Amino acid sequence: MSSLPRNSPAKFYDLVVQVAIIRPGPIVGKMMHPYMRRRQGTGEQVTYAHPSLEPVLKRTLGVPLFQEQLLKMSMIAANFLRRRSGRLRRAMGFKRSEERMHEIETKLRSGMTQKRNHREAQEEIITQITSFARYGFPESHAASFALIAYASAFLKVHYLAAFTAALLNNQPMGF
Repeated sequence: MSSLPRNSPAKFYDLVVQVAIIRPGPIVGKMMHPYMRRRQGTGEQVTYAHPSLEPVLKRTLGVPLFQEQLLKMSMIAANFLRRRSGRLRRAMGFKRSEERMHEIETKLRSGMTQKRNHREAQEEIITQITSFARYGFPESHAASFALIAYASAFLKVHYLAAFTAALLNNQPMGF
């Protein structure tokens, strides 16, 4: 809630990003603040760890926020095939595995070295991917949460009595 005024969402996709960015993965990976500064236009330039990643990260201002972006990054930066990217997806999935992530990190480094990516770019990409593996999620999940948040806010503003009655009738709401 506190970052909404700083993000100033103007369209639905801004809410999707808002949901995704306030997660442990983007926060630990130091992706939240660069995105917010770029979004606010406070002078921070949009940058990419490698120019080949621009098509993947342009929509999110050079900051990977969604699982799909990280899978595409692994395919572009380290020549991961779909099968190996699938392993990365599973390692970042519901049953996150530090051991599997370490194995994948080794393969990412090897692939990026073969593609002659600079050491700094490799470190940035590895940090983004491994940090994201800590509780980031797919864009479709962020979109679903954003839709629920938007619909709830609309109902609360325009139909407060019905919204409140529905909320009270559905307690304890799974907690």
